[in-house]
Amino acid sequence: MKKVHCLKRFVFLVMTLGLITTFTSCDDDNEPKPNDPVLTDVVGDYTGKLQVVAPVPTAEEGEEAPEGTDVTAEVTNENVSFEKFPVEDLIKDIVPEEAAPGIIEAVGDVNYKVKYTPAFNDDKTAISMTFAPEPLIIEFDLPTVEPTEGEGEGEGETPDMKVEVTIAAPEAGSFIYAGSKLAFKLQVTGVKVNGEPIELPTATFSFDLAKAK
Repeated sequence: MKKVHCLKRFVFLVMTLGLITTFTSCDDDNEPKPNDPVLTDVVGDYTGKLQVVAPVPTAEEGEEAPEGTDVTAEVTNENVSFEKFPVEDLIKDIVPEEAAPGIIEAVGDVNYKVKYTPAFNDDKTAISMTFAPEPLIIEFDLPTVEPTEGEGEGEGETPDMKVEVTIAAPEAGSFIYAGSKLAFKLQVTGVKVNGEPIELPTATFSFDLAKAK
C-alpha cells in the first residue's frame, strides 16, 4: 500500500509539472519573438530623393529624367517629419522667376510633418502607411525694395506673406523590409497667398527613401 501511495504522489507531481510547463509555453507563444516584425520597425532616420512630378512632363522625348532633390526625414511612431521640406519648386511656381531666389532665401528652412497610421500586409514583408496630411503654412517677409526718387513714403515697406498649401496623400505609402525602403507620395492640391487662392496645376511629390543604418 505504501508503494501505491508513493506512486500516486509521483504521478500527481509529474502531471503538475507538465501543466506548469504547458502554461509557461503558452505565455511565451503570446510574447513577440526578438525577430518578429513589429509596426515600430518603420521608425528611424531616412535619406533619399524627391521627384516633383508635374501633370504635363516637362522633359523632351529622349531626355533623361532629373535625378531629384536630396531629402532627409525622421519617422516616429506617429509622424514623418522634415526639418527642410523642399519648397523651392513650389515657390518658383507662385512668384515671378526673378523674385524667386530672394524669396527662397527669406523663407529659409521649412519644417513639416505628416501623420500616418501603420498596418502590416498579409505576409508581414511590408508596412502600409496611411497618411493624413495637414496644410503646409509658409510665412515670410518679402525682400525690401527701396523706393526710387519721387515715390511716396511707405512704398519700400516689407509686407508679410502667408502661403497656405493644401496637401493630400493620393495613396498609402509603404515600408519594405527588403532593403528598408520607404516610398510615398504627397500632392499639392491647392495654394492660397494671403487668403487668396491661386490657380496652379496639381503637383506630386514622390519620395524614395532608405533607412539609415
